[in-house]
Amino acid sequence: MEGTQGGSNAPAPFLTKTYDLVDDPSSNHVVSWSDTGCSFVVWDPTEFAKEMLPMYFKHNNFSSFVRQLNTYGFRKIDPEQWEFANEEFLRGGRHLLKKIHRRKPIHSHSMQNHEYSSVPLSETEREEYEKKINRLNHDKSLLELELQRHQRENLEFDYQIQILQEQLQKMEHQQKQYTSFLAQLLQKPGLASILVQNQKSITKREDC
Repeated sequence: MEGTQGGSNAPAPFLTKTYDLVDDPSSNHVVSWSDTGCSFVVWDPTEFAKEMLPMYFKHNNFSSFVRQLNTYGFRKIDPEQWEFANEEFLRGGRHLLKKIHRRKPIHSHSMQNHEYSSVPLSETEREEYEKKINRLNHDKSLLELELQRHQRENLEFDYQIQILQEQLQKMEHQQKQYTSFLAQLLQKPGLASILVQNQKSITKREDC
């Protein structure tokens, strides 16, 4: 299973594979370290899912990859792009991967036991829950910002499409007028001759 650790001191395969694909300079146009080396950026999610994920993880589901990152404590730190960070995932710090561990899920029955138990939460447990709540609030805020950005972009696209449609309708109307006028000329050769003579007369007067 992807993400299972082979030993107590060995990093999870998911982490080593992710490190390898980020650290590969040949794919920097798709995914690379940030300038600081403290995070990495997926520049082209479509190409990343199509080409990189099958090569390393035998699937092409970008959402699944992001969920896997979350289980290891990675955070999306920029609402404008797919940039992820973990305190122990650093450029040149492959040896630090063993310090990254999968988060333990909070089961509903354990929450109920805490809720109805007469024994209060320990300080460590309380801090852990507070950290998770704060992290969820942070991730929620980032998602809301990203949603707002996409909504603004959609409004701009709709406006541009409306303008293009109006321009297209105007051009189609002009095209019909020109086509109709040309058809009339072809049906009445005499009319075409008169127009040509009138144009010659106008040209002569202008020359004088």
